[in-house]
Amino acid sequence: MLHADDRFHSAVESAVDRLETATDAEIVVVAAPRSGSYRDVSYGIASIAALVAFLIVLAVPVDFFPWVVPLELALVWAATGWLVSGNRILRWLVPASRKRAQVEEAAHAEFHRESVHATPHRTGVLIYVSAMEGQVEVVPDLGIEGRIPKVPWKEACEAFSHDDMEHFLAGLDALGALLAEHVPPLETDLVDLPNAPRIRS
Repeated sequence: MLHADDRFHSAVESAVDRLETATDAEIVVVAAPRSGSYRDVSYGIASIAALVAFLIVLAVPVDFFPWVVPLELALVWAATGWLVSGNRILRWLVPASRKRAQVEEAAHAEFHRESVHATPHRTGVLIYVSAMEGQVEVVPDLGIEGRIPKVPWKEACEAFSHDDMEHFLAGLDALGALLAEHVPPLETDLVDLPNAPRIRS
Protein backbone atom coordinates (compact mmCIF):
# COMPACT_ATOMS: atom_id res chain seq x y z
CA MET A 1 0.00 0.00 0.00
CA LEU A 2 1.23 3.44 -0.91
CA HIS A 3 0.55 5.05 2.47
CA ALA A 4 2.40 2.21 4.23
CA ASP A 5 5.61 3.55 2.69
CA ASP A 6 7.67 5.23 5.40
CA ARG A 7 8.32 8.16 3.06
CA PHE A 8 4.66 8.84 2.29
CA HIS A 9 3.83 11.16 5.19
CA SER A 10 6.87 13.43 4.95
CA ALA A 11 7.04 13.43 1.14
CA VAL A 12 3.38 14.35 0.71
CA GLU A 13 3.49 17.03 3.41
CA SER A 14 6.56 18.62 1.79
CA ALA A 15 4.95 18.50 -1.66
CA VAL A 16 1.71 20.10 -0.46
CA ASP A 17 3.68 22.80 1.40
CA ARG A 18 5.53 23.62 -1.81
CA LEU A 19 2.50 23.52 -4.10
CA GLU A 20 0.32 25.73 -1.92
CA THR A 21 2.83 28.59 -2.11
CA ALA A 22 1.89 28.95 -5.79
CA THR A 23 -1.91 28.70 -5.55
CA ASP A 24 -4.88 29.82 -3.48
CA ALA A 25 -6.11 26.21 -3.48
CA GLU A 26 -6.03 24.15 -0.28
CA ILE A 27 -4.90 20.58 -0.94
CA VAL A 28 -5.86 17.80 1.47
CA VAL A 29 -4.59 14.23 1.05
CA VAL A 30 -6.39 11.31 2.70
CA ALA A 31 -5.17 7.69 2.40
CA ALA A 32 -7.22 4.65 3.42
CA PRO A 33 -6.65 0.88 3.23
CA ARG A 34 -10.10 0.42 1.64
CA SER A 35 -13.26 2.39 0.95
CA GLY A 36 -15.84 -0.19 1.99
CA SER A 37 -16.15 -3.17 4.29
CA TYR A 38 -17.46 -5.47 1.53
CA ARG A 39 -18.84 -7.73 4.25
CA ASP A 40 -21.63 -8.86 1.96
CA VAL A 41 -19.03 -10.31 -0.42
CA SER A 42 -17.16 -12.10 2.38
CA TYR A 43 -20.36 -13.43 3.93
CA GLY A 44 -21.70 -14.57 0.56
CA ILE A 45 -18.57 -16.54 -0.30
CA ALA A 46 -18.46 -17.99 3.23
CA SER A 47 -22.08 -19.13 2.95
CA ILE A 48 -21.37 -20.85 -0.37
CA ALA A 49 -18.37 -22.62 1.16
CA ALA A 50 -20.48 -23.78 4.11
CA LEU A 51 -23.16 -25.08 1.73
CA VAL A 52 -20.57 -27.02 -0.26
CA ALA A 53 -19.20 -28.48 2.97
CA PHE A 54 -22.72 -29.53 3.98
CA LEU A 55 -23.31 -31.23 0.63
CA ILE A 56 -20.03 -33.07 1.02
CA VAL A 57 -21.09 -34.27 4.47
CA LEU A 58 -24.36 -35.58 2.99
CA ALA A 59 -22.55 -37.35 0.15
CA VAL A 60 -19.82 -39.01 2.22
CA PRO A 61 -20.89 -42.49 3.45
CA VAL A 62 -19.68 -41.84 6.98
CA ASP A 63 -21.69 -41.44 10.16
CA PHE A 64 -20.95 -38.22 12.05
CA PHE A 65 -21.80 -37.36 15.62
CA PRO A 66 -24.75 -34.92 15.62
CA TRP A 67 -22.72 -32.07 17.08
CA VAL A 68 -19.88 -32.42 14.54
CA VAL A 69 -21.77 -31.19 11.48
CA PRO A 70 -22.92 -27.77 12.77
CA LEU A 71 -19.49 -27.20 14.31
CA GLU A 72 -17.77 -28.08 11.04
CA LEU A 73 -20.07 -25.81 9.04
CA ALA A 74 -19.51 -22.93 11.46
CA LEU A 75 -15.74 -23.36 11.23
CA VAL A 76 -15.83 -23.49 7.42
CA TRP A 77 -18.01 -20.37 7.29
CA ALA A 78 -15.79 -18.41 9.71
CA ALA A 79 -12.50 -19.48 8.12
CA THR A 80 -13.69 -18.72 4.58
CA GLY A 81 -15.10 -15.35 5.60
CA TRP A 82 -11.83 -14.42 7.28
CA LEU A 83 -9.75 -15.47 4.26
CA VAL A 84 -11.96 -13.64 1.78
CA SER A 85 -12.01 -10.43 3.84
CA GLY A 86 -8.36 -9.69 3.04
CA ASN A 87 -7.60 -6.88 0.59
CA ARG A 88 -5.71 -9.11 -1.83
CA ILE A 89 -8.61 -11.51 -2.41
CA LEU A 90 -11.34 -8.87 -2.33
CA ARG A 91 -9.52 -6.95 -5.05
CA TRP A 92 -10.26 -9.83 -7.42
CA LEU A 93 -13.78 -10.64 -6.23
CA VAL A 94 -15.37 -7.18 -6.14
CA PRO A 95 -16.54 -5.81 -9.54
CA ALA A 96 -14.78 -2.69 -10.82
CA SER A 97 -18.04 -0.73 -10.84
CA ARG A 98 -18.63 -1.52 -7.15
CA LYS A 99 -15.08 -0.48 -6.22
CA ARG A 100 -15.41 2.77 -8.16
CA ALA A 101 -18.72 3.59 -6.45
CA GLN A 102 -17.27 2.85 -2.99
CA VAL A 103 -14.23 5.05 -3.63
CA GLU A 104 -16.35 7.95 -4.88
CA GLU A 105 -18.68 7.68 -1.88
CA ALA A 106 -15.80 7.50 0.61
CA ALA A 107 -13.96 10.39 -1.06
CA HIS A 108 -16.99 12.70 -0.84
CA ALA A 109 -17.50 11.69 2.78
CA GLU A 110 -13.87 12.63 3.53
CA PHE A 111 -14.35 15.89 1.64
CA HIS A 112 -16.89 16.95 4.27
CA ARG A 113 -15.18 15.24 7.21
CA GLU A 114 -12.01 17.26 6.59
CA SER A 115 -13.97 20.48 5.92
CA VAL A 116 -12.39 20.87 2.50
CA HIS A 117 -15.55 22.75 1.50
CA ALA A 118 -15.02 25.39 4.21
CA THR A 119 -12.39 27.55 2.48
CA PRO A 120 -13.52 31.19 1.97
CA HIS A 121 -13.33 31.03 -1.83
CA ARG A 122 -14.36 27.34 -2.13
CA THR A 123 -10.91 26.41 -3.44
CA GLY A 124 -10.34 23.18 -1.55
CA VAL A 125 -9.17 20.00 -3.29
CA LEU A 126 -9.32 16.55 -1.73
CA ILE A 127 -6.99 13.82 -3.01
CA TYR A 128 -8.24 10.48 -1.73
CA VAL A 129 -6.13 7.31 -2.06
CA SER A 130 -7.77 3.91 -1.54
CA ALA A 131 -5.37 0.97 -1.44
CA MET A 132 -7.59 -2.09 -1.87
CA GLU A 133 -9.47 -0.60 -4.81
CA GLY A 134 -6.24 0.73 -6.29
CA GLN A 135 -7.72 4.13 -7.07
CA VAL A 136 -7.07 7.83 -6.50
CA GLU A 137 -10.11 10.11 -6.43
CA VAL A 138 -9.69 13.89 -6.72
CA VAL A 139 -12.63 15.96 -5.45
CA PRO A 140 -12.53 19.71 -6.17
CA ASP A 141 -14.73 22.33 -4.53
CA LEU A 142 -16.96 24.66 -6.57
CA GLY A 143 -14.35 27.41 -6.77
CA ILE A 144 -11.98 25.04 -8.51
CA GLU A 145 -14.47 23.42 -10.88
CA GLY A 146 -15.51 26.77 -12.30
CA ARG A 147 -11.98 27.97 -13.09
CA ILE A 148 -10.17 25.01 -14.62
CA PRO A 149 -11.06 23.51 -18.04
CA LYS A 150 -12.31 19.92 -17.89
CA VAL A 151 -9.76 18.36 -20.25
CA PRO A 152 -6.55 19.50 -18.50
CA TRP A 153 -8.19 18.75 -15.14
CA LYS A 154 -8.96 15.19 -16.22
CA GLU A 155 -5.41 14.73 -17.50
CA ALA A 156 -3.95 15.97 -14.20
CA CYS A 157 -6.17 13.62 -12.19
CA GLU A 158 -5.19 10.65 -14.37
CA ALA A 159 -1.50 11.37 -13.69
CA PHE A 160 -1.87 9.98 -10.16
CA SER A 161 -0.86 6.45 -9.22
CA HIS A 162 -2.07 4.66 -6.10
CA ASP A 163 0.85 2.27 -5.60
CA ASP A 164 3.99 4.11 -6.65
CA MET A 165 5.44 6.97 -4.61
CA GLU A 166 7.19 8.69 -7.52
CA HIS A 167 4.11 8.57 -9.74
CA PHE A 168 1.88 9.81 -6.95
CA LEU A 169 4.17 12.78 -6.31
CA ALA A 170 4.29 13.42 -10.06
CA GLY A 171 0.51 13.54 -9.99
CA LEU A 172 0.67 16.09 -7.18
CA ASP A 173 3.07 18.21 -9.21
CA ALA A 174 0.85 18.05 -12.31
CA LEU A 175 -2.19 19.07 -10.30
CA GLY A 176 -0.19 21.79 -8.54
CA ALA A 177 0.96 23.28 -11.84
CA LEU A 178 -2.63 23.41 -13.10
CA LEU A 179 -3.85 25.02 -9.90
CA ALA A 180 -1.04 27.58 -9.97
CA GLU A 181 -2.03 28.55 -13.52
CA HIS A 182 -5.77 28.90 -12.96
CA VAL A 183 -6.04 29.56 -9.20
CA PRO A 184 -3.11 31.86 -8.38
CA PRO A 185 -2.26 32.77 -4.78
CA LEU A 186 -3.82 35.78 -3.07
CA GLU A 187 -1.91 38.36 -1.08
CA THR A 188 -3.59 37.19 2.12
CA ASP A 189 -4.09 33.51 2.87
CA LEU A 190 -7.37 33.40 4.82
CA VAL A 191 -7.21 29.70 5.68
CA ASP A 192 -4.48 27.10 5.98
CA LEU A 193 -5.60 23.51 6.40
CA PRO A 194 -2.95 21.08 7.74
CA ASN A 195 -0.74 19.83 4.92
CA ALA A 196 0.16 16.44 6.43
CA PRO A 197 -1.75 13.53 4.87
CA ARG A 198 -4.51 11.94 6.91
CA ILE A 199 -3.92 8.21 7.26
CA ARG A 200 -7.00 6.11 7.97
CA SER A 201 -6.75 2.71 9.62
